[in-house]
Amino acid sequence: MVRRGLAVLLGAALGFVGLAGGASPARALPTPSGYPITGVDVSYFQGPSFDWAATARGGAAFAYIRASEQDGRVVPHNNPDPYYATNRAGARANGLYTGAYHRARPDLSSGRQQADVLLGFAPYVADGRTLPPMLDIEWPRADWGVNDCYNMTPAQLVAWIRDFVTEIAVRTGRPAMIYTNTNWWNPCTGGSQSFAANPLFIANYSQNPPPLPAGWASFTMWQHAAGTAIPGSDYSSADLDVFRGDHAALARLLGGPATSLLATVNNRYVTAANSGTSALIANRTTVGPWEQFDQIDAGGGFVAFRARVNGRYVTAENAGTSPLIANRTAVGAWEKFRIVTNTDGTISLLANANNRYVTAERAGTQPLIANRTAVGPWEKFRAVPPPAPIQLLATVNLRYVTAENSGASALIANRTAAGAWEQFDQIDAGGGFVAFRARVNGRYVTAENAGTSPLIANRTAVGAWEKFRIVTNTDGTISLLANANNRYVTAEGAGTQPLIANRASNGGWERFVPMTG
Repeated sequence: MVRRGLAVLLGAALGFVGLAGGASPARALPTPSGYPITGVDVSYFQGPSFDWAATARGGAAFAYIRASEQDGRVVPHNNPDPYYATNRAGARANGLYTGAYHRARPDLSSGRQQADVLLGFAPYVADGRTLPPMLDIEWPRADWGVNDCYNMTPAQLVAWIRDFVTEIAVRTGRPAMIYTNTNWWNPCTGGSQSFAANPLFIANYSQNPPPLPAGWASFTMWQHAAGTAIPGSDYSSADLDVFRGDHAALARLLGGPATSLLATVNNRYVTAANSGTSALIANRTTVGPWEQFDQIDAGGGFVAFRARVNGRYVTAENAGTSPLIANRTAVGAWEKFRIVTNTDGTISLLANANNRYVTAERAGTQPLIANRTAVGPWEKFRAVPPPAPIQLLATVNLRYVTAENSGASALIANRTAAGAWEQFDQIDAGGGFVAFRARVNGRYVTAENAGTSPLIANRTAVGAWEKFRIVTNTDGTISLLANANNRYVTAEGAGTQPLIANRASNGGWERFVPMTG
C-alpha cells in the first residue's frame, strides 16, 4: 500500500502483499514475546479468497479489514474495498472480532468527508464484536505525486486528522483507532501530542516493542510483520498484529456492554460485595458499579466474568468448595464457566472447576457457590445489560471530562483515557432536562453556586443547579446549557481549567461528544 522500501524498513503499510506459504499444520501465528492475543489485517491485496478458517486455527482473535480509500483522480472518487464484505463475513464466521479501516488521502478532501466515507461503506455497530473504526495515515503511495506529508504542513495534517477522529466520535460514540508509524508521524505532524485519547495501532516490523509517536504513552495494537504466510493455508498471507493487553482489555476496546446477573429465585442482582472483597451474593435490587461484569470469551466454549468494580475475575474458589469471589488477576481453570440455556430462557452457570452448577444458596440469602449437580430454581439467572455509562469528550482538546480525585475536585477535561472517574450516568430530570451522576462516587454534577463556581459531582439529589439541557449542534456535537444560570458549560482555557457554566453563546470550548463503551 505504500512505497515498498519504506514499508520493509519502517513498517509503514497495511495490506503488504507477501508470498503465499505452503501448507503446514495449524499452529499459533508467530508473535513477539508477551502478547498472547493476536490478529491480522487484510485488504484488496490479499485477494478474494482469504483463508479465514486457517487464520482462526492459527490463533488469530481479531482482524482489521480495509473498507475504503480515495483515489487520485481529478475529481476524487470514493473507493470501497471490493473484498471488504467478503472478508468481514469470513472473519466473523470463524469467530474473529473485526474492525474496518480507511486509507487516508488528506490531500484530496476533508477529514470529516473521509470519515463519512468509511462509515458509509462500513457502518459501526456496538455489538461487542466490532473494533473501533480506524484511520490508516502514513506514507503516500509512490504514484500519488505528493511528498511524504501529502504536500501539507504539520498544522494542516493535524487539523485534518482532528476532523476525521471527531467525526468518528460524533457518529459512533467511540474513539477512532489511528494506524501510523513513528517515522512518518513525528515529522509530518510536527510531533503532535493531540491524539493520545485515540487508541494507537503502531506499525513496526520487528520482535521488539517499537518506539512510539509523540503523544502516546503506549500502543493498543502493533503490526509486527507483513505479508506472512498463514499456517495451514496453501495460498493466504497477511500482515500480523498483536494486542497489548488481556481479554478483558480487548472486551473494553470492543465496547461490549456489561452484564448483570439477576437471580430469578429472589429477583435480586448478583453483586461483587464490598467492592469485590467479599463473596458474590444475589441481594441487590438495583444495578450499580458492584453489580456489573464483563463476560469474556475464555475459549473452548467457556466464559469468564470480570468484575468492573475491581477488574478481577470471578473464581469458583478452592475448586468450587468455597463461594464465588472476584479476586483473580488471570483466567485459569477455576475462573471458567459454561453458560447453559434453560428451556424457560434463563441461564445457569456450570463451573469448570468441579463441573457443578452455581447456586444462589438458600434462595439468595447466602453467597453464590458452585455445588449443585442439577438445575433448580436457585440455579437460574438472567443476564441483564445495565444502563451504559457515558463519557464526555471535549472537542477543543480531545480529552475526557473527569470527576477529578474521585469526585472531590471540580470536573476538568484532561484525560486521555476513560476510566472510573470519567464515567457518568445520564438521567432524565424531567421537563427536557438531564442530570449527570458520576459513577465514581454516586453523586450528581452541579453548577455550583448557581453557576459561578466550577462544576463538581457532590450532590446527593437533583435540584435546580443539577439540571442541564442538551443542545445538539449542527456538527453533531452537543453543548450543555445549565439550568442554574442559563449559561453554557465550557472547557475553560481550552480544557486546561475546570468546567464552568459561564458562557452566553456556544463556541469551540463548549462542545462535547458523548462517548460510550
